[in-house]
Amino acid sequence: MKNRLLPYIVVLSGVLAFISLSSSKKKNYANEINVIKLAPTKIETANVDSCFHEKNYALELNDRVASYLNESFRKGTGKLLNSKNEINRFVYKGKLVKISDNEYYTIGKMRYSYPYLTQNAQLFLDELGERFHLALENTSLQCSQFKITSLLRTTSSIERMMKSNKNSIKNSSHLHGTTFDISYANFVHSEDLSNSEISYLAGILARTLWDLRNEKKCFVTYEVWQKCFHVVVR
Repeated sequence: MKNRLLPYIVVLSGVLAFISLSSSKKKNYANEINVIKLAPTKIETANVDSCFHEKNYALELNDRVASYLNESFRKGTGKLLNSKNEINRFVYKGKLVKISDNEYYTIGKMRYSYPYLTQNAQLFLDELGERFHLALENTSLQCSQFKITSLLRTTSSIERMMKSNKNSIKNSSHLHGTTFDISYANFVHSEDLSNSEISYLAGILARTLWDLRNEKKCFVTYEVWQKCFHVVVR
């Protein structure tokens, strides 16, 4: 009798072993999923749903030179400056103010421009920085700073720039003290930033600029090749 049942016992033992092994694998796989869910990114822990913004605001920041150049000239220095000495004279007269690092932004290394703006443009820049910071409150990315890559230019610095940068133009609003460029590829934070975090900060910056543009406080152009937002204060 035992000999007759032996083949069935062997088969049954194999089935039970397979079921046990399959159950073990499922359990381990489930644990792996839980580990992934329990290890969110910094942005998720920062009470931010994801790096995806409900709208690509950057693509709507598409103002053209013709729409702002005349207004920029009238509300700026009113004169094209040729050299650093002329900048100093305008600073002395109170028509230009120096722009320095602060809690909202940092000034990057600039080869063809100088860290000066009109007083009105400086006030706008600080308002932009404050709004950007407010949008990041209660997240792990709070206190992040954006980086300014270009400010006031002179006719001589633009001539030098045009020799190496084919995208530059001679009649630029950067000559008026009303204009600055902000990088959307580099931000300053107390810790190293991941690509997703940089993308998230760029989205917040774009949304903030979009709001200010809708309030008729500035013109903005999203520049793909230069990786910056070109901002002209109204």
